[in-house]
Amino acid sequence: MTARAPRKAPVGGPLPRQASLLRIVAQGLVPATAAPDPVEAVRRQLAIQGQQVSAIPHAIASRTVAQVGRARIEEAFAARELVRSWPMRGTVHVTTAVDHHWMRQALVHRLSNWMRLDEERFGHGSAGIERAARAAWEAIDRAEAAGRRGATRAEIVEAWDDDGVLPDLIASGAPEGYARRHLVVGLHAIGALVQGPREGGEHLIIDARPLPGAESGPGGGGGVARGEAGHRAALAEIARRYATSHGPITAEDLSRWTTLPKGEAARALADAVEMTNAQDYTADPGASAVPLARAVASGGARGSLRLLGAGEDAPTGTAVLHLRADLPDLLAANREDAERTLFLASFDELHVGYRDRSCLTDDAGESLICPSMNGMFRPLLVDRGRVVAVRPVGAGLIWASGVRRSARLERDVERAVRRIEERLAR
Repeated sequence: MTARAPRKAPVGGPLPRQASLLRIVAQGLVPATAAPDPVEAVRRQLAIQGQQVSAIPHAIASRTVAQVGRARIEEAFAARELVRSWPMRGTVHVTTAVDHHWMRQALVHRLSNWMRLDEERFGHGSAGIERAARAAWEAIDRAEAAGRRGATRAEIVEAWDDDGVLPDLIASGAPEGYARRHLVVGLHAIGALVQGPREGGEHLIIDARPLPGAESGPGGGGGVARGEAGHRAALAEIARRYATSHGPITAEDLSRWTTLPKGEAARALADAVEMTNAQDYTADPGASAVPLARAVASGGARGSLRLLGAGEDAPTGTAVLHLRADLPDLLAANREDAERTLFLASFDELHVGYRDRSCLTDDAGESLICPSMNGMFRPLLVDRGRVVAVRPVGAGLIWASGVRRSARLERDVERAVRRIEERLAR
């Protein structure tokens, strides 16, 4: 995501604050639902936004048990269990290595128009992409032969310069900066490259071909790309993982998260509900494999959610929300933890993972989090389910308008920041 979309009025009014607390629990931001390790934290989410490299350890640590610090997160990338790429919507995300290829193939058609238009404008075609891939793989082989864990982006670009593929693309009319980005994103999108171990301020680029193939995903060996036999099953699994880790969510939320058309998103959610409520579904709450439920919200910001019964239709004009069926009980048992003060990363999924964020903040809060409408999001402080402040790097706290500051709130904000800083120091 490179820019914040204009805020639209939510269907049926703002979501109640209860929805924010439910999302906090679903996201693994309380001890009861925190993951035991970084790989499991990312697997449950399916994808965590990785736009800002420095924010990635913060986002993952927030969703793991307290014993996990930066070192264990970096180890997961070094072991190539976690990778960074463009698996959907042209935005950088972190996924597990196991989920990368099947998810990417299931959603790559949403980038096909962009790639086709570039081919028409600049005339490089698939041969140019293949040539760029070979040059990149050779650069990676040289780096690894020298004892390194991958190649830097600068080394990949230098290889394209030496090969001539980048000068050819520029000569065809592509601006130099755009041409570089086109090759980087395009080769990640088609599964040629991925980013793994971190070195300094970047993740090194590695060969994506050795990662587990798409056949390891939910398509049952039938292929998961659009038009293949396993595509619908793959979309259902994407919907299931998203609803379980982000719920309560709507079809509009899933559509925005994946760029799937709303109709496809709604069908995928319906398939996920049917799949997880089937008699032969193997539930495993410890791994977040649980039945999904549908719900409706009423009463505005001070209202609540009500689960719908099997086959029950939502009232006309009311948005249907999807969530894990045990989530209301989990919130009831862990409400104190859900209401505590959280210090969350820039681009955190609790904020950017939804179209409708009315339960978390208002228009003024949106402007505080992303003040210049340029897609750069600030780290945020959440207390009792609402954004109360942001903390830009090097700038200190900026409180949200209308927040009633108190000794309790200021103390808890300070503690939340200190807890994360201590975890990221080890």
